[in-house]
Amino acid sequence: MKTPLRNTRQAPVPVHDPGQEPFQLDPDIVLPSQVRPRSNSLHRSEWLLLWALLTDALQVLATFHPNRPGRSYKEKKQWEADRDWVREESDAPFSFAYVCDHLGLDREAVRSHAERLIAGATQRMEYAQQQSNHAA
Repeated sequence: MKTPLRNTRQAPVPVHDPGQEPFQLDPDIVLPSQVRPRSNSLHRSEWLLLWALLTDALQVLATFHPNRPGRSYKEKKQWEADRDWVREESDAPFSFAYVCDHLGLDREAVRSHAERLIAGATQRMEYAQQQSNHAA
């Protein structure tokens, strides 16, 4: 007997048409003034790959910190790799600069946001350590 399919509708993936105005993003991440028009057009799948690469790195930097208790070796290494990826100045394919440029984002604005995530994760860790030391 066949089981009915569940409604597994996912949120729509943002699509950017190069002939329109620059893509509008969530202002908590990137402001519309930080988005530049793209000079080249990517296929949707390429755009999605680059977008996934950037958002995953920012999510890891915001969520995981290597000094946080309970982090696995793999999570620590991923956080450090993403931090280094954001900070490198290379224009090689799939580098931070390459991804931002091909998505039409101002790389310095996104890098500044990533640095705030890194600093915020560090500050949260220091605060949590201070609270645990005072409780002991």
